[in-house]
Amino acid sequence: MNDNTARYLFEGISADVVRYLVERDGMELPDAISVFHNSETFSKLEDFDTGLYIESPAYVYDLLQSELENGRLVP
Repeated sequence: MNDNTARYLFEGISADVVRYLVERDGMELPDAISVFHNSETFSKLEDFDTGLYIESPAYVYDLLQSELENGRLVP
């Protein structure tokens, strides 16, 4: 997969995860953006070598929820 496709998928997932934080968790948009962008989940998503960008937005959201509940990503 080329970098443009990976970047497109990354951006779409990021937007969806932030939307989930707003809609499902009741966060304000700036807070949702900050929480996601400062998370380990975001760092893993941004690292295309992890392949996380090919997962669904719901999967990435669940991963973030787990990180927020546990204070870190749990394998």
